[in-house]
Amino acid sequence: MGIMERKRKRMHIAILDDEPEVCTAVRVYLMEMLEKYWAEKAARAEIAVFHTAESLLAAFENSSYDLLLLDIRMSGLGGMEAARRIRSVNADVGIIFLTSSEEYLMEGYRVFADGYFLKPVGVDEEAFRAALARVFARREKAEKALSMQYNGRSIEIVFDKIFYVDLDGGRLHIVLAKQGLCFTRPYTYEWALEHLMHDGRFLECYHRILVNMDKIERMEKEAFVLTNGAQLPISQRRRSAVRAGYMQYLLNK
Repeated sequence: MGIMERKRKRMHIAILDDEPEVCTAVRVYLMEMLEKYWAEKAARAEIAVFHTAESLLAAFENSSYDLLLLDIRMSGLGGMEAARRIRSVNADVGIIFLTSSEEYLMEGYRVFADGYFLKPVGVDEEAFRAALARVFARREKAEKALSMQYNGRSIEIVFDKIFYVDLDGGRLHIVLAKQGLCFTRPYTYEWALEHLMHDGRFLECYHRILVNMDKIERMEKEAFVLTNGAQLPISQRRRSAVRAGYMQYLLNK
């Protein structure tokens, strides 16, 4: 067994605007874009409409959304503040701002928005399509997983949960945030190398050690320090190439 994407589920999208007619226009345009460029996603799309940021935040606590299209200037809590609160608990959800003013542009980038568009929506189709493509690429990346057998049962290990991979007593060792799983054949280090290196997130920083670069907190002279506190050595022989590979990954993110 190897790489798989988790079972395709409904794509949950939320539109926030205090003007019902704007919500309708955005919904129509979004579906037109999905049907034109991503027909399979259009068939799975479920779109919820909210007229207050408070109602969106309440729904977000109990539901998982893939994409949010947010008006910024609203009475009461605005879309920008809603985005800040959502980003504090979810780094993956796509956020696209729709507004009548450019004054909040820099704030939009501070919450890592995927796009910022002036109303009426639909003026710049190529830019809107590019923003949607960024969202979908990130969501698809988050769904990648290894399908494996562990202690007699089938499991999926999502790439994003892996901190690093190495050998432990000659067995494949996959380390997550707070635990490590050891596997016997057919799961070898070479098997992991074949399945993970094509993803782009993983770097062989030392002989038979693969690190998930998204989990690196900082790079020191001779080691990577991960967000869970683990320290992984950097190969002395390949130090320049390893450090360059990590810096290039950061630049391309």
